[in-house]
Amino acid sequence: MKRFIIGLLIIRGFCGHAFAGEDGVRLLCRPVRDSIMLRWAPANKQAWDLGNEYGYVIERYTILRDGQLTNNRERTVLTETPLKPAPMEEWEPYAGNRFVATAAQCIFDTGESPPATTPVAVARQYRQAQNRFALALYAADQSPLTARLSGLCLTDTTAQAGEKYLYRAYIALPGAAPPLDTAFVFTGLSEYRPLPPPMELAAQWDDRKVMLSWNIFYQSHIYNSYVVEKSSDGKHYEPLSDKALVQLADAGAPSPMYAFKTDSLDNNETIWYYRIRGIDAFGEPGPPGDSVAGHGRIPISEAPVITGKEVANNKEVRLSWMFPEEMNRYISGFRLYRAPDPSGIKQKIYESKTPSERAFTDGSPDATNYYTISVYDNETEKFSPNITYAELIDSIPPRAPSGFTGRIDSTGKVWLSWNPNNEKDLDGYRIYRSNRPGFEFLLITPAVVKQPFYTDSVTLNTLTQQVYYRLRAIDLRQNQSAFSEVLELLRPDTIPPVAPVIKSVEVQKGALLLTWINSSSADVARHHIYRKQKSDTAFQLLTRVDRKPEKQSVYADRTVEPGETYIYRVRAEDNSRLYSAPSAPVQQQAPGGLAERVVLRKREYSDRALLHWEITAKKGVERVLIYRASDNMEIQLYNNTTENSYTDDSLSPDKKYVYRIKAVYTDGTSSALSNEVTVKL
Repeated sequence: MKRFIIGLLIIRGFCGHAFAGEDGVRLLCRPVRDSIMLRWAPANKQAWDLGNEYGYVIERYTILRDGQLTNNRERTVLTETPLKPAPMEEWEPYAGNRFVATAAQCIFDTGESPPATTPVAVARQYRQAQNRFALALYAADQSPLTARLSGLCLTDTTAQAGEKYLYRAYIALPGAAPPLDTAFVFTGLSEYRPLPPPMELAAQWDDRKVMLSWNIFYQSHIYNSYVVEKSSDGKHYEPLSDKALVQLADAGAPSPMYAFKTDSLDNNETIWYYRIRGIDAFGEPGPPGDSVAGHGRIPISEAPVITGKEVANNKEVRLSWMFPEEMNRYISGFRLYRAPDPSGIKQKIYESKTPSERAFTDGSPDATNYYTISVYDNETEKFSPNITYAELIDSIPPRAPSGFTGRIDSTGKVWLSWNPNNEKDLDGYRIYRSNRPGFEFLLITPAVVKQPFYTDSVTLNTLTQQVYYRLRAIDLRQNQSAFSEVLELLRPDTIPPVAPVIKSVEVQKGALLLTWINSSSADVARHHIYRKQKSDTAFQLLTRVDRKPEKQSVYADRTVEPGETYIYRVRAEDNSRLYSAPSAPVQQQAPGGLAERVVLRKREYSDRALLHWEITAKKGVERVLIYRASDNMEIQLYNNTTENSYTDDSLSPDKKYVYRIKAVYTDGTSSALSNEVTVKL
């Protein structure tokens, strides 16, 4: 079943909101310069029957005056008696008006028939009644005269500037209380707005006909029908029909976005102009929208065909094609496309805007060219199904690749990259590898590599530390470039060096002389010497010594304290920063008597740590400095005391604390740091 899109029945009016129950009255307003037009309609067949029988009451309440609320909301009844359909004799003078005749027949000719005795008859009578209701409202929407005779409109000519009103419409049902079918709308003369022109008019021209379309969705609250106007000169327009166009939609379906109208043309030569006007629910026509112009055309049904090609001077390709001459006036021109291979991406190289053109010269062709052609107009582009091949003679190889670089990771994966060549006919690259720079390089990429990068893999467990690569470029004619520069890559070293061996630690005057046998690994870069005092728990790096060609190395430690005992060990580091295991430790006492001795001890409790110490020195001790580090933080000054012990009760569970002390003597000097003690509650 179809329904009419009737702007009156839309809740939102052009100038305000209409409020009503689903079974009541819908109200719409349209302020003009000196009055306010009101239109209303029942929401269904039952309300329509009641309105026709009892009539409609229109009331006005003055809400605002000069922007201020009024005190008593002045009430004015605009209908002296409820408005009903006019008597039949008032309709008869307008019997020639089809909208008046339609509404009169729906209102006065009830089409009564014998009582329905079957479900089919009941359904038929119901549909007939609904159709009478819909046609009567449609006729009132299309004709202000019909709306007035139907008792569905009123113009308030007493409205004043500077005032705003609440209009109320309802069916005058018997009884004292206002019915629940009341509709309201709030407006004033200040809300007058001129009607807008229709939007988005477009035309699709065909053989002796045109399809017009325009947007009706965004103005559906303003216009309920449209008039299509036509002109042969763009100045004098005439309506296509004396009937306004109403777009139909299926019941329950969303409102359509566009309206459509097809018009036939006498020929395909004359240029025609079209424009659209909207008609609102008060029968008021709006201004015309933008016009469209054009003429009929014969649709493109066949494609052009390239019939000739010529390669001239090995520099350009001359093409020619065939297409019916009689179609010239209906097309815009031709487009030529080129691709490097049959399935490659087509690039448009030429667009002709001269329909009579039938030849083109490609002045910058590639070495291999696959051409196709299309014909187009404002709406269509039709491609030729044929592909035309043309090639240039090419014996010039591409340039040798540059910027060749790479790296090998710890798993043996090789990452190679280089600067891309810019030749148009480049096909790709081939990559070669060798374990010796003077040996033959073997091809490792049978298929051409298209991108300027490649991933290879090599074994790391080999006697050769280096691997060598080079590459060359190749074009579509199989012309090969010269080789690139040789790229040398070092395989990652995964084997640590052999540990060195301490041969001796000898006492010298004021020093300890450390001698060790160097690591036997060939790639050793340096040796690391570690030292700790006998009372310390961890070795500290003392120095680094670069590898010498001799079999053994010597280092004199002149930072020793007289009489103190030291323990040494040595590690080797290779060029890949791999470290050997440490050598076996060797212990030796420094020459001279023990000038001083600072020994730190500890005693741990559940919530604190007691530090106590033994200090042997020729000088008097003024105070003791206490150093502390938590977890892996660097040790730093924590506190001091003049006592022989110190209790630290600021400890956290599950944390490791390291302590050392230093004695400050009465002459202002201080001792070296003591041994470390570790506490963990």
